[in-house]
Amino acid sequence: MNEIRRTLLPGLLSLLVVLMLTGSVALAQSATPESAVAPTVEEQSVVADDKGLQIADEPESESVFAGDPYEVEARLTIEEFWNKQKELSRIDYISSEALQLNDTHLGDVLWLALNRNRSIAGAEQQIESANAGVIQARSLHGARLTGNFRYTRVDDVANPMVGKDSQSAYLEITQPLFLSGKDRAVLNQARFGRSTADAGLILARQHVLLDTTLRWLAWQFAAEAERVSEKDLELAKAHHELVSTRYKHKQVSQFEVLRAEVRLAKAGSDLRKQINARELAGLDLLNVLDLPPETPISTQDRMKMLELPVNYSEDASAAMQLREDLRMKRLEVEIARQGLSGARAENQPVVSLFGQKGVADPAAKSRTFDRESYWNAGVVANFTLGDGGMRKGKIKDAHAKLALADNALKQAEEKARIEIKQAYLNVETAKEVIAAQRKALKQAEEALRLAGVRYTNGLFTQVELFDAENAYLATRLQYLQAILSYHQAYASYRLSTGQLGRRLLDRLTARQEK
Repeated sequence: MNEIRRTLLPGLLSLLVVLMLTGSVALAQSATPESAVAPTVEEQSVVADDKGLQIADEPESESVFAGDPYEVEARLTIEEFWNKQKELSRIDYISSEALQLNDTHLGDVLWLALNRNRSIAGAEQQIESANAGVIQARSLHGARLTGNFRYTRVDDVANPMVGKDSQSAYLEITQPLFLSGKDRAVLNQARFGRSTADAGLILARQHVLLDTTLRWLAWQFAAEAERVSEKDLELAKAHHELVSTRYKHKQVSQFEVLRAEVRLAKAGSDLRKQINARELAGLDLLNVLDLPPETPISTQDRMKMLELPVNYSEDASAAMQLREDLRMKRLEVEIARQGLSGARAENQPVVSLFGQKGVADPAAKSRTFDRESYWNAGVVANFTLGDGGMRKGKIKDAHAKLALADNALKQAEEKARIEIKQAYLNVETAKEVIAAQRKALKQAEEALRLAGVRYTNGLFTQVELFDAENAYLATRLQYLQAILSYHQAYASYRLSTGQLGRRLLDRLTARQEK
């Protein structure tokens, strides 16, 4: 075998260099655009100040997504935010139990979700699979090296002097001279498939951002509801002390004291319920972050109304290019179109350059081996003269798949327009509800104030006072619920228009590429 290698290698190395150069030229000529990536649009940020809200372009020195709680925490500058993320990102290398989310903000949990959520990991694996598909498709056009070794023993009883052993070995290299239409279509399909996986990853990240945002909002609402219950308990305690004092002076009956005690007990029970609701909402938030339920988490942020920007006509128009689900549908159309091109080129000839170097040891007439080396090179063309209608059937099938993909794209675009319109109406409706609830809350506050004054002066009964307190409590919670619904609607609107987390994802991608 050592003699075989000494005989074959020098010739094969020179042949391999020539063929590889030829293959590189062929591949360069076959290159096509990687994907039909939709163009991006420039976003605006909302900058909050003491005088109100104004829309402005985001300079590098300003807050990351100031005023927009669905992007990132507004109070941090870009440098502060990313420095903070360096600390948070280390949780992948330390024990999760060591992590404490004290005084956290929405930007913190969004970053954690992007780095830890399991659904994103699945989308990233799809990209790895698509990259492997591109490598496989590209390998069809590269040089291929094969080898063969054969050993034969013949039992010849009649003439024992005849050589009984024979062996041969050869190496062969084959290089396509040019890409067939079918092979080129396969490569393009793989590239479009990779772009589809890229779009799928962005879409998965956006859905995680939405899910995390909604859970954060629910947690904040539960915390605000807990604060309302705490105030209600304080009110119940104050009333109980007042009634108890009046009872000592024989100004009220014992029945009023009992009602005050019942009122106090109910307020305490309601507070415990709200505490449980807040803890459950926190557990739900930790779950989307893939963190242990015992992880400490707290925030100083308060749920408040922000007049967030909505420009329906511009957003709806830009959404047709920004939405990743529509981009995926367009890529599927391109994949189907490449499938049709491949079907049409099914029977195109494949021309390749080949070279072979070998050595043989045929059965000799003596015990000595007589090795004979040889080489050959040439051009081979493979083509199909008839396939019984196979090509025709594949073309027909490809036409049908292209039509289906094109129809699916049109349906997706129409569905997207409806979703955007509905999301916009939900935002506008939520704003109207907030305005109504704000007015109702002011009325309930005034009614409660008057009820307290009249009860103190003996003009209101205890039941009337409790009715005013309950009305105020219910109206306060309804107002908070209206704010929650508005924020939820706006976050969904951002997703429907393809804008949710765009700049945050761009910065994440830029950091990962460094």
